[in-house]
Amino acid sequence: MYIPASKKTCFEDIYIGPLMDLFWKIMIAAAALVAIGWIAYGIWEWRERKLEKERPKVRSEKYQQASNSVADYAKKLAEFKKPTYKREDAPPTDTRPPQE
Repeated sequence: MYIPASKKTCFEDIYIGPLMDLFWKIMIAAAALVAIGWIAYGIWEWRERKLEKERPKVRSEKYQQASNSVADYAKKLAEFKKPTYKREDAPPTDTRPPQE
């Protein structure tokens, strides 16, 4: 059967016979399996993330000690007040001449 060039598809030029039909069937099946696999993986990852959020976080004793020491240091810094010293021989802070 003659097919005009305008009606041909790109696959008709490379048609080799029943082996090519089998190849395309296998490729379509493989693509479907890969798509199903990715969907299953996405659902599994989503479920794992959801379970991880519900689980309490496990923190080591060393981490707790470090966290507590940082919190204590932050409290000390918040309570710190700069010492004020007044030297007896210090010049007066107001160095402007008196206005009359």
